[in-house]
Amino acid sequence: MKKTLIFSTFLVLFTCALHAISEVDSLKIALLDAQVDERIIILNTLATKYWYINPDSSINFAESALELARARDNKEQEATAYHKLGGAYYFLSDYSHALENYKKSLLIRKELRDDPGVANISNNIGMIYQELGSYDKALDNYMIALQYYEAFIDEEKIAVMLNNIGTVYGDLKNYDKALLSYMHSLEIKQKLDDKSGIASTLHNIGRAYDNLGEPQKALEYYERSVILKKELNKQYSLALTLNNIGKVYSEQKNFEKALTYFGQALQIEEELGDKFGEANTRNNIGEVYLNVDELSKAENYLQHALKIAQEIDAKYIIEASYLHLSKLYDKKGEINLALDYHQKMFKINQEIFSEQVRDKIAVLQARYETEKKDQEIDLLVKERDINELTIEKQQNLRNFLIVLIFLVIIIAIIMYISYRQKRRDNLIIAHEKTKSDNLLMNIFPLRIANDLKETGKTEPELFKNVTVYFSDIVGFTVTSARLTPQKLIDELNEIFTAFDEIIEKYECERIKTIGDAYLAVGGMNRSTSSPAINIVRAALANLEYLKNRNKTSNIKWQIRIGIHTGDVIGGVVGIKKYIYDVFGDTINIASRMEQYSDALKINISEDTYHHIKQNFTCIERDGIIVKGKGVMKMYYVEGVI
Repeated sequence: MKKTLIFSTFLVLFTCALHAISEVDSLKIALLDAQVDERIIILNTLATKYWYINPDSSINFAESALELARARDNKEQEATAYHKLGGAYYFLSDYSHALENYKKSLLIRKELRDDPGVANISNNIGMIYQELGSYDKALDNYMIALQYYEAFIDEEKIAVMLNNIGTVYGDLKNYDKALLSYMHSLEIKQKLDDKSGIASTLHNIGRAYDNLGEPQKALEYYERSVILKKELNKQYSLALTLNNIGKVYSEQKNFEKALTYFGQALQIEEELGDKFGEANTRNNIGEVYLNVDELSKAENYLQHALKIAQEIDAKYIIEASYLHLSKLYDKKGEINLALDYHQKMFKINQEIFSEQVRDKIAVLQARYETEKKDQEIDLLVKERDINELTIEKQQNLRNFLIVLIFLVIIIAIIMYISYRQKRRDNLIIAHEKTKSDNLLMNIFPLRIANDLKETGKTEPELFKNVTVYFSDIVGFTVTSARLTPQKLIDELNEIFTAFDEIIEKYECERIKTIGDAYLAVGGMNRSTSSPAINIVRAALANLEYLKNRNKTSNIKWQIRIGIHTGDVIGGVVGIKKYIYDVFGDTINIASRMEQYSDALKINISEDTYHHIKQNFTCIERDGIIVKGKGVMKMYYVEGVI
């Protein structure tokens, strides 16, 4: 998405720049013989043209116009000059100065009762606040602009403002309100027959429905956007929409259609020479083939995507490629390769993080150097003044000493107050650090939490003879459809909280929940020598809890449980919202055990059976054919011996 925005912005700016250059020379010639009032107008016009060519030159033209406008008491052109300064600073990404000048322009526009100017400036201010992440202020200014345009009945501007408001709600993840704004904008654009705007808004509506979890609606609007973009030959944005359609089908497990749309997007990106888009789409195609276990094709697309991403140094795509390749080789049973790509993913993740930190440090360093130089200059000026005063007026030495002593006392008082404040701040920081450390301990295993605190990263680790517990709720989709969202969350929270307490009691550890599924392990971070026995005891306790609960609850829940023992890889996954996860064939087999279990039954593999058979009553089942594994022996656990 960011790539699309950057490319689109580049095309717009490049076109504007070419057009501006063709007019700049004639404007400069006209400036030579122009009268003062006309000169101000030309300077403001040049400031606009230089937004796209050289924002620094734009600032010079606007400041010249501002100086002349003030001298002539020309409020209209003074407001315009402030507007042009705001635009120049916006193009320099100096949002502080941009806001300062836009607000000065806004005050003058209000004094002049220039309502169209107020609307335009309010929209610009809203854009800056949105860039800065101040979404409430962005909405306030967009709403002000919208009210003015509604008063003017300027439908084209109304549609633009509604679209801007929709993007803010999207940033806030309030997709219902975003959808309402986009729909209203679409209605107006259809009335105006703005086909390009319609295509763009249809895409936005599709994205909103996708985020709302309504894939069919998302597909409907994406498809309508595709038709218009093909008609308008908007190839670049067409590829983006096709890619989004492919993602929707992929999420619906309709991999055949997903591949069709990804393939169309890939063809366009190859024709356009869009390396970023091509790498991203090849990653998407590789992920689809990974999901359908066509591992050879998956490997081909993912390796190709990785190669392109490395050529253009697209670190986020490289990271995604490494993650998919890690999963691929894990499925192929090539644990060393899986681990290697997983480690590469962590390494580039750290590079991305380091670049972000480095940029922040550079800004802070520049600010520090500036402040340091200012302080040095101040000290030099003071020293010069003191020397001159000592040479010229020796008789004032006593007064000087008195003033100096007074200043020392004041500084001492200030330093004492600062010390007291710093001490209080340190106590607050220490308290907050303790809270942060406790939260980290609750989210991650102890070793992982310590690694993250000490080095900011952690390495994945191989664990031997771990017992994995998988369960999910029988008939969850049907039952959940009858419940309100709040009631459903309350039910799951009560059940999973009880499971967590049971798992903790038997010295095992919950890894994660995915919807109605529950994943736990024994033997990773505890000293117990019998993780398989503990996991099975916890599983029996979970069933007992659920049976007792069903006796008194109006909503009856049943679960299937699958257990397998083997080796797993554990590590932290993600670049924004970290999560500790486990990987390996053992996880897949435990999942298969759960799939072939029955309601309120514990289905275990032959490996787990050998670890627990002396402690539990088990019933051997007929051999079952498991995909990718052949015939596997399974056992139902009936109870403790």
